[in-house]
Amino acid sequence: MDVVRIRPSRIAAHLVRAIAVVIAGIPVAALAGERLDGFWMDSDGEVVLEIKPCGDARCGKVAWLKQPLGPDGLALLDYRNPSPALQKRPVCGLEVVSNFKKQQDGTWGGGTVYVSDQGSSYSGYAEVLSPTQIRVTGYIGLPIFGISEVWTRVSKPVEQCLDPGSKSEQPNWAATQTVPGPPGGIKLKGRAAADGPSR
Repeated sequence: MDVVRIRPSRIAAHLVRAIAVVIAGIPVAALAGERLDGFWMDSDGEVVLEIKPCGDARCGKVAWLKQPLGPDGLALLDYRNPSPALQKRPVCGLEVVSNFKKQQDGTWGGGTVYVSDQGSSYSGYAEVLSPTQIRVTGYIGLPIFGISEVWTRVSKPVEQCLDPGSKSEQPNWAATQTVPGPPGGIKLKGRAAADGPSR
């Protein structure tokens, strides 16, 4: 009786193929969907948001601003907000992505994006492109008319948002890789510090 001997290298090759088939059968959205949490820098390198769970949804707060201070050296405030009662709140630490929930197509949507530079809120959704990139879209009416921007995952800021009233500058710090994407799109940053009051 002949004995069939299988080389260990063949067994390893079969295992690799089997694992590849299993992974290929898992939708990309299922693999990437939970990677929305973390710190993300906009395409211009001027703001970092921290996205994390808020109930069964995801919310994002401003964790770092390249220009965190107004002309008076105090924390930049949400002075363009249409509600006078909210114009005194600091932009640093402000929740600007709200109630993003997992959708059937793997994106995160059904929530809102607040743009402090404009004092306006938009419908919004986020799509995980890779472990290091997400595309965030804000729109009014139909998503097809929205404006998108690609954000890049970064490490936790060395120094996060300053407390209101602090006059110390925050050091600039770099993303973990080159920030991709064209300028423009959704702006959630402190650029308003150059042309408006901070309090």
